[in-house]
Amino acid sequence: MSEGIRILLADDDHIIRDGLANLLSLQDGITVIAAVENGQAALRVLVDQRVDVALLDVDMPVLDGVGTAKEIGRMYPDVAVVMLTAFEHVSSLAHSLAHNVRGFLTKDIPAPELAQLLKQAHSGQRVFGPRPTQILTESYMASGKNDPAYDDFRQKVDHLPGYLRAVFDLLIQALPNKTIARELGITEATVRSYISELFTATGFTNRGELTITAIKAGY
Repeated sequence: MSEGIRILLADDDHIIRDGLANLLSLQDGITVIAAVENGQAALRVLVDQRVDVALLDVDMPVLDGVGTAKEIGRMYPDVAVVMLTAFEHVSSLAHSLAHNVRGFLTKDIPAPELAQLLKQAHSGQRVFGPRPTQILTESYMASGKNDPAYDDFRQKVDHLPGYLRAVFDLLIQALPNKTIARELGITEATVRSYISELFTATGFTNRGELTITAIKAGY
């Protein structure tokens, strides 16, 4: 029988470390090959054992999670690294992504879900818990708000008459005409007419391009 994905766990809190190791070991397709207290110990394990996924706590003594991720990326590029934290760690999230970390999860994720996410990371996907996803979205949108490349677009949107701005705000949520009509208390025919006016005012010809640009501009 296959032993499944080989997991290396590093966390300096022995209660969390042992508990998580035991819970993950009960999940199908997962084998915890080592559970260690810091990044330096994790690197020692990698010298002698094959590891598929390294699950690293952000805050550890001797060598923290970000520093460990950097070394693993340099020395063992085939190992998928997933960061684990009890907190938000906005700066750690950014630094981790810079080292091609495969995912960023919080410690409140149930073991079965965590096991599934680790399998996804092993397959090449990026995995993020709800809060890290929110941080990334907010950061992306904030960067767009300050990007001068979208100043002209923002000016056009800010000068839309009220009835078109209301349609714009709903359209970029990918809502269908029927829903927009219901939300605004107008007919679908009127929605289509307003969308046509919106395209003319903003210089776009389809909803997809307008929506993508709006997101990049911070709306």
